[in-house]
Order: sequence, then structure tokens, then C-alpha cells
Amino acid sequence: MPTRTCFTQSQLGLLDARLTVTAWHVTGSSAESRRRVAPYAVTNMNTHLNADSVGKGGIVEVRTLGEIAATLDQDGCLDGLPFMPEMAKFCGRRIEVARRADRTCVVGYGMRGMRDAVFLQNSRCGGELHDGCQRACQLFWKEAWLRSIEPGNAAPVRDLNPSADERFLATLQTRHNGRYHCQSTSLYRATYPISRWDVMPFLREIRRGDLSVLDFLDIVLRTFKNRIGGKNGQPWLRGKERVTPQENLALAAGELVHVKSKGEICATLDARGANHGLMFQETMDDAIDQPRRVAFRVHRIIREDTGQMVNLRATVALEDVVCQGVCVLKCPRAEYLFWREAWLRRIEVT
Repeated sequence: MPTRTCFTQSQLGLLDARLTVTAWHVTGSSAESRRRVAPYAVTNMNTHLNADSVGKGGIVEVRTLGEIAATLDQDGCLDGLPFMPEMAKFCGRRIEVARRADRTCVVGYGMRGMRDAVFLQNSRCGGELHDGCQRACQLFWKEAWLRSIEPGNAAPVRDLNPSADERFLATLQTRHNGRYHCQSTSLYRATYPISRWDVMPFLREIRRGDLSVLDFLDIVLRTFKNRIGGKNGQPWLRGKERVTPQENLALAAGELVHVKSKGEICATLDARGANHGLMFQETMDDAIDQPRRVAFRVHRIIREDTGQMVNLRATVALEDVVCQGVCVLKCPRAEYLFWREAWLRRIEVT
């Protein structure tokens, strides 16, 4: 099936390049320093997972840092996918599998495949060691970083070498060649091309319960509709403003808001469908004219395509409002959507 530009690129692609800022903190300096640090001695590790545990609803345990370190190359990656220092807090936890991550959208390249990876419930990057990036991306977990929970396996395996953990985490890159280094900015290297007309990945997802038949039919319908109508890459909504308005409500996490009507939102957009470079996209449509709650303010995010940090003004994320992948074949990444405060109205609680 033909691929479309993914939501992240189309929403952020117009952001003013002048908003790029320079990082002031770098963790891990060079491949040579990483080769010198070998704080663990892990041998004969069984990375085979029970098939039932790595499907949707299965329970897995995140391995210790020592075990995970044994799977990584000198760049801190497995099959091109970095293990990020923000992931360390999940080690030793038992977590439910949200779904398999056999495919994902990659900015500028459409849909691509990934091997031996899953998403875990409530497992998102906090950006603490990437200078406070607030994209809150859903983390990819390689199966080799997880352990099946076998009957009688009562207690999680704990790391007993905190000093080695500290030395290992210090070797993990957060910057490389002037770009931020994270799972998002490494996705092209960590994935492989999928034939645009290959339906087998979708059929496997249907069989596993990761994709419903109705969602698959919706993919087919939207694909042909966009091909026939020539709407690929076109703005979902567009306005007429040459200089778009900016409204700063100073919203805080937990506040109730009402998403404005389609007409009110159009009045804040330019002909490209953007407000100060941030586009309103099709996947945001279900929230129009609905009450929602603010999840967090968004001040700074790392762009996937450039690996640079950009600042955002008067922007928030909303609780339980994530990308549904309608613009790119039901991509499962479930990224937070970014909302200009000009698209929202505060609900005053009396």
C-alpha cells in the first residue's frame, strides 16, 4: 500500500527553523570511551521469549542493566535501535505488552518494518537526559531486553551492582555528530523497508489482535480515496490568515479545556493549515468541539527529522489524545499531539 508522510513530520514540518536551540549537556563522548568501559560480566544469557508473553496482553520483565548491556554494540544499540538512559528506570519491572512493534512510521520515509520489538504499557520517554525533550515518545523494547515470566518465577531479578550501572549509563550517547541521539532520531537505521503493496504485515496484526478488521478496511479505503482524490500531503484544515493569531492561556496540567469548533480553528490557520508553523492534522479531528484535560505544557521537543531541539510557545498536550495513525496506515506509535492554545478554550470550574 502506498505510504504517506507521517503525522509527526506533517505537524512539525513548518516550524520556524530559527527556533532551533543548541544543547548544553552531552552524555558519553566517543565510541572509544564506550569500548573501554565494560562494567559487567554477563554470560550464557537466554534471550528467547515465550511466544505468549510478547503478544498483546502478555507480561514481561525488563532485564537488568547488566543483561541489556550485553546485547548492545559499541554505540549502545541493538539492530540500530538505541537503549536510552531514560529506559533504565523500567529495569526489573514487570509490565504488560501493549502490542508488537513490527512496523512504524519514520519521518520522511513513511512506513517501515522493525524486527523483534514491542511496546509496553505506560512506557514513554521522559526526556530527562535529552535536555528535557517533551515529546514523550512511546519506547520501543527489543525482545532481548525483556524476560518471559515463567510459572514459579516469583521475584523480579535485581541488579546488585549499582556502581557498574552508573558507569554503563554514562557511556550511552545522547548526542552524536551535532544531533540528539535517541530512538526517534535513529528509527531509519533501526528499521527496514516494507513493500508498499504488501498486506501481510497487516494480516499478521489482525491475527494477533493488534489491528481490527475494521481498521484494516479503513486503511484500504483511505489509501484508495487519497490516491484517487490526490489528497496525499494536503492540509486537513486550512485558513486564510497571512499572520496567524497566537493565544496564550497559560494552561496547566490537569485543567479542563474545550477544543474549539472546526470553523474557529480554521480562523487561526494559514493557507498551509498551520498556526505559527504547527499544523492541525486529520488525526486531531475526533477531539474537535469536545472537552479534554491538559496532560502537560510543551516547551521543547527534539525533531525526528533533524535531530535538533525546537522551542514551542503556547502549546500543550491533552490527556488520552494521541495520534491514531490515520494519515499513515494506522501507525502504532501513538505519539502525543501538540495543541496550540489558540485551538482551545479554558473550562472555568466553579
